Amino acid sequence: MFPMSSQAVAFLSSIFFVLSALAADAFNINKMLSAYPDFTNFNNLLIQTGIAGEINKKHRVTVLVVANSNMAAVNGVSKDAMKEVLGVHVILDYYDEAKLKQLQTKQATILTTLYQESGRAKNQQGFLNMTNTGNTPVVFASAAPGSKLDCTLVKQITAQPPKVSVLQVSNIINIASISNSASYLPDASAPKLRKALAPAPSRAEAPAVSQISPTKPPSANANANANANAPAPASTSSVVSLPSRDYLASSILMIFSWAWLLLPMV
Repeated sequence: MFPMSSQAVAFLSSIFFVLSALAADAFNINKMLSAYPDFTNFNNLLIQTGIAGEINKKHRVTVLVVANSNMAAVNGVSKDAMKEVLGVHVILDYYDEAKLKQLQTKQATILTTLYQESGRAKNQQGFLNMTNTGNTPVVFASAAPGSKLDCTLVKQITAQPPKVSVLQVSNIINIASISNSASYLPDASAPKLRKALAPAPSRAEAPAVSQISPTKPPSANANANANANAPAPASTSSVVSLPSRDYLASSILMIFSWAWLLLPMV
């Protein structure tokens, strides 16, 4: 075998440098969460809904995870609604516990989520309000009207600054406009609880039936106005997608194939 020239050595060295940089910049949210048994249910739902793959492609992202014991709010809901809810728990920027403590303000900070990026969010569903007064725990709440302010920061789980941060929150973030929609209804395959039947009232005790006038549905203009009032995020950051593992593997194979063909010519 002929000794490689200096040009060939430099060419191969540059290839290995690029591949090493790509590998160092990549992360896998499922592998990160697999080290913490308390979040197996949340991790499995990320896989089932495809949210995990979308997270792994992001350049800067924060995932708000919920412990197994506090996942009852999404038991039995449809897959589409589950994907919407989990998308709200993915913030399209990097926030660790130290960064949140620096954001002490009386006014809420508006955060953009993965659900907003999907284009399906309405009535401010794709935004979160983060409040940190310094005297109380950090609070995360949906910006959608009627949502509850009952989700607080528990602790930092893990992080790979400045790419990905995993924060534990107390419970699933309540999103009133999603939980009240038809897509949030349980799956037909989910077990249904049987309710005990009450005895039928006698004729003397039977209440009179009142006539209920039909309710006029909201007009299309009202829905359009509501969608137009979605708040703009406090700060705009670019979101760069990283190559997936399949794309990275094919790129590596292609680069080495070209290198093998070019070596005899050097």
